[in-house]
Amino acid sequence: MYRATAVSTAMIFVLALNLRPAVTSLGAALPDIPAAGSLVAAVLVALPLWAIGLGGWATPWLCGRAGTHRTVTFSLLGLAGALLGRVLGGPIPLLVGTALACLSIAVLGTVLPLLAKGSAAYPLGLGLGSTAGALVTPVAVLSSSWRVGLGLWAFTALLAHQAWRRAPGEFLPPRPASGRVRASALTLHFGLISTVTFLVMGWLPGILRDAGVPPATAGACLALSMAMGLPMMWLVPGWTRRWRNQTLLVLALATPNAIGVAGLLLAPAAAPWLWAATTGMGMGSLAFVLTTISLRSKDSSLSLSAVVQGVGYVIAGFGVLACGWLHTHTGGWRTPLMLVLAILIGQVISGHFTVMPRRPAPEPLSEPQPDAPEIALVTRSIKDARRHRTYSLLPQQKRALVVFTRSGDDIRSDVR
Repeated sequence: MYRATAVSTAMIFVLALNLRPAVTSLGAALPDIPAAGSLVAAVLVALPLWAIGLGGWATPWLCGRAGTHRTVTFSLLGLAGALLGRVLGGPIPLLVGTALACLSIAVLGTVLPLLAKGSAAYPLGLGLGSTAGALVTPVAVLSSSWRVGLGLWAFTALLAHQAWRRAPGEFLPPRPASGRVRASALTLHFGLISTVTFLVMGWLPGILRDAGVPPATAGACLALSMAMGLPMMWLVPGWTRRWRNQTLLVLALATPNAIGVAGLLLAPAAAPWLWAATTGMGMGSLAFVLTTISLRSKDSSLSLSAVVQGVGYVIAGFGVLACGWLHTHTGGWRTPLMLVLAILIGQVISGHFTVMPRRPAPEPLSEPQPDAPEIALVTRSIKDARRHRTYSLLPQQKRALVVFTRSGDDIRSDVR
């Protein structure tokens, strides 16, 4: 039993490692790719989000036809092939390869909540993959070329494929938390978080370079940002389970991002390391929403994950494209960063509605039966029982036992 659980956790971690290097490596190498002009670069930052969104919608159908194991196998092989194909040269292979890679990532990202069920291995592997893509890619670009920097991540997918082939079929996820979640609010919350996350991964080096920061320092700042997200990816799943005031947690996780974006807006070159570190700490919001999907979805996790990630990534794609369009037409980063601050406000509001507890629907009152004696039952006040509700005794009942159960400020009554 213990062996199966340990292997499953390790497998989740290995699969999650492949969810972000294709994107963060592109952001790190983007200024060095000759085919990535200003318009192509804007599309490249938004394209992964749309591709991941479309792939998320198709995942339940693929799993229904081929099964989960084969679906994950095909996605890993597709990811490896797409990552190798996009470095062939020219804007078309770059765009098509990125789209196909992100479609494969979408399948993995949609299935993993079903397997992880709140395990910290999922967000931790995602964060470590993001960090590795941002940290290793600039070194590979400087020592060799941008093709090597982008293409080497295909071997990570191939290694994950070999591990997946040998993985046991049994997964023993943690017990899901109780409670329901608003799917519409969760979808919007996920979309806004993904907008900020992908903007940081795609544009942070460019923002710092335009402010006069040396290219090597800008790339290292992106790596620092991803690295600062690692402890948050480890800690936030536990906080999501334990914090009683979830709205406060949403606000606390959004605050570092707000500080970092404000710093990039007002004085990007003054403290680039600080702005990178705070935006990285804001990655905890992504761990929160992914954990929420895993814990609250229960048996319908695949369908809920597909809807939330499918629609959420499409929302994020339009947000990222809007920021890129504003940068292209204004020639600076002031207006796009102001839009990001507005997105962060929306992130907090949607997060509040996501975690706000639902009031249970009132139980319908039983209809009195003819010629049945009535007895008064207590709702909030024993003295005012007759002014609230009455229940009827069955014709064969001569007496009734009224049982009162306190729930918060209310007193529930049952006739026995």
